[in-house]
Amino acid sequence: MAAKTALERATEELRALELRRKGITLDEIAAEMGISRRSVDRRLKSALERIGSETTEQVRRRSEDQIDAVLRHAYRLLELPNLSVNERVRVLGLVLQCDRQRTDLFGARWPSHLIATLEIDNAKELLDGARSAK
Repeated sequence: MAAKTALERATEELRALELRRKGITLDEIAAEMGISRRSVDRRLKSALERIGSETTEQVRRRSEDQIDAVLRHAYRLLELPNLSVNERVRVLGLVLQCDRQRTDLFGARWPSHLIATLEIDNAKELLDGARSAK
């Protein structure tokens, strides 16, 4: 029997992966493709290594979307008139944490003095708002 070409092997890998994602068992895939169960297992592992489950860009986009959703919710909370000072501080802390995560996501780092300045400014703003509310 002649050895399979790289294209034939890649085609088998993708076919095995497609069948597996449809929920077909390894034994059923082996029977359908005319190969052993162990060969199916090797084809699946190879296919996953070849294509990866998610690209780095897909993971980054998904993470960014999650951060954006949290920020949208946080900003809606900040618009509530009956939010206490402590609740505002916690929500603003969450906003700052999301900003840090977004910065990390893009591979940039904020200098620690900038983070401290932002936190101090947020605290001052909250205290001024609390004083004027009285």
